[in-house]
Amino acid sequence: MSPLTVVHSEPVARTSVSQVRSMLLSLGIPMELVLRIMSIAEYHPTQRTERPEYVRINAGGQANTNACWAAKLYLVSKPLLRSPEDQFWRVKKVIWELEGHDQGWVGDPERTRGEYVRASSWYDACIFRPLQADGVYVANLMEIDRIGRTFTDPKEGMLAVQELLRAAGWTMVTHGPDNDLLTWRLQSNRIAQSRDERHVFEWSVDQPAVTEDARSHGSFDGDGFVEALQPGDRIGIWMRAQLYGWECHTTRASVSIMYEFR
Repeated sequence: MSPLTVVHSEPVARTSVSQVRSMLLSLGIPMELVLRIMSIAEYHPTQRTERPEYVRINAGGQANTNACWAAKLYLVSKPLLRSPEDQFWRVKKVIWELEGHDQGWVGDPERTRGEYVRASSWYDACIFRPLQADGVYVANLMEIDRIGRTFTDPKEGMLAVQELLRAAGWTMVTHGPDNDLLTWRLQSNRIAQSRDERHVFEWSVDQPAVTEDARSHGSFDGDGFVEALQPGDRIGIWMRAQLYGWECHTTRASVSIMYEFR
């Protein structure tokens, strides 16, 4: 992906949060109440990465539909911020915004137009983590951005990505019951939808699941994702398509990372 199409911003800076907190404390408001006020207002340090660029992938048209498989990295965040040594610091929530659609038609009677269940066009999230050698980070931050090709081998799957990353000093964080999953299912596209649809939802340490409304619109819970994040990690969004004729069209996506500190 071209760095010119990715926009990094800091909607709420850590210094701004510190200034507001100091101002409230100067009014004689107890620290516990100050933290509560800022939590209710959701005024926390936040970094955001957005890519407003149209990209399309196709799972393929092979006669063997199970051989039709595609994955493409659409967006990568900046490295997660490191904690000041004298402060409690953690990622509080991750806010996702995705805009896109599938191929606009479906020929499988087991899949229903307008539904999300059994959609074969979707988005995944992952955590890129720098490897360390003798306590020193060896990762090249630019190497992830260069993984711009579409991966199409279902036999290798995301393991092909993992091998490329390891050679560059990175790894994809694993999870799941057997600790062998490299991505988290993020969002499904509505089946047979030819127009863009926008999805906004969050994964939070304080709320173990997405809202019922988000779930009914194809969003997933991301169990353990936020808790797994560490300073220096980068968050990735993958476009995915599987089975004959399925496509994933993406117009825009963003990820916002909200921190809590005290």
